Amino acid sequence: MASITRRAARECALKALYSFDFNKDTDPVLYFALVCAEGEIPTNDFAATLFQGVVQHKSEIDEKITEHTKGWKIERVARVSLAILRLCAYELMFTDVPQPVALNEAVELAKLYGHDEAPSFVNGILNAIANDIGKNKA
Repeated sequence: MASITRRAARECALKALYSFDFNKDTDPVLYFALVCAEGEIPTNDFAATLFQGVVQHKSEIDEKITEHTKGWKIERVARVSLAILRLCAYELMFTDVPQPVALNEAVELAKLYGHDEAPSFVNGILNAIANDIGKNKA
């Protein structure tokens, strides 16, 4: 696997998650490898772990996102924003990545790949999730 930054790994996982949403019946492990190879997307173990973690915990992650998208059904959220939300929510819920790092990375991905309002939308939802997680850990 390539030597890439954690940001590039998140970008790789995001691209795979976005496209996997359209190919849910495919084996996730094979799909990730295929997407990265066919798209010539640099990847590493961290990217693969993020992708697999989101796929494995998707129902729990979507439940948490739904709790904080007041007035929005998850189906209405732009697919790229939803992939970013899932990726960061996974990091917040299931990894030891510091919350500020996960939140910042998600906002930066939203700036790159989302529409104009995506960074503030993603930031708002993820901050609410982070606060909720913080309360539950206390």
